[in-house]
Amino acid sequence: MLSILIPTFEYDCSDLLTALHLQCETLAQKEQLDYEIIVADDGSNHPVWQTVQSTALSLSHCTFVRQEHNIGRSRIRNYLAQIAKGERLIFIDSHMSIISPNYIQNYLATDADICQGGYVTEANDKWNGNLRYQYERRARQLNRKHENNAETNRDFHTSNFMVKRQLFLAHPLDESIRRYGYEDVLYGKQLYENGIKVKNIDNPVAFAYFESNSAFVQKTEEGITTLHELRDRIGGFSRLLIHEQRLRKWHLTTPLFGVFSLFRQSMRDNLCGSHPNLHIFDCYKLLFLLSLDRHD
Repeated sequence: MLSILIPTFEYDCSDLLTALHLQCETLAQKEQLDYEIIVADDGSNHPVWQTVQSTALSLSHCTFVRQEHNIGRSRIRNYLAQIAKGERLIFIDSHMSIISPNYIQNYLATDADICQGGYVTEANDKWNGNLRYQYERRARQLNRKHENNAETNRDFHTSNFMVKRQLFLAHPLDESIRRYGYEDVLYGKQLYENGIKVKNIDNPVAFAYFESNSAFVQKTEEGITTLHELRDRIGGFSRLLIHEQRLRKWHLTTPLFGVFSLFRQSMRDNLCGSHPNLHIFDCYKLLFLLSLDRHD
């Protein structure tokens, strides 16, 4: 049996649900696929969860569950795995969209214990002024070189992967991470340390939505705060931490902190504005991390 698990928070993933259900129903008729789709709302305050619930209840083999309070990205995924019935689990984030008519079939064709299908950011002029869109477009290009080598665990993402249920239950996500960010990086390292290699396959999904620039900057700051708290555990699995350690080695942290104090607001204004610059974004992330060191 296959379980498709979708954690969601204040987002209408009805189109994603419908697309996945259609593929599964086709395979059920052709190959007698036994499947279930479970959507878990993680304590949304916005009434959009009711729309998702209505869609889920209208589809066969589909279940909707809801947490009264937000329990976090790691815990909601662990919970989904615990209530799932399938031997294999496909996790997909709610703000993704299906672009391949063979998405489910591609996952079923692999015998890997854990694999990720990746993601693409399709060109769309509508998002040209969006920081997350620009960042993901660039990140996708940079990560392609790691698709078939030992870097796969370092570039693990929870947005689109399949795993055998028993493996995931034996190696769950770390629930001590309550803030946004880096739970997937830590998970990739945990798997690596246990001799479990993530396999990459060509089975991407696409972003269906990008948050506003100000929301993405705020999420980035929260994620870097999480990284700062986890730095001793993540270590070399974070390129941002590697850059920070080099600056420490070269004794540049103090002067750079002074620069950040002067230009922090103007840098943030650019990133939250209509023409964000990715080079400024790179500098902002590193300098923001250095500023957290000053508060230790």
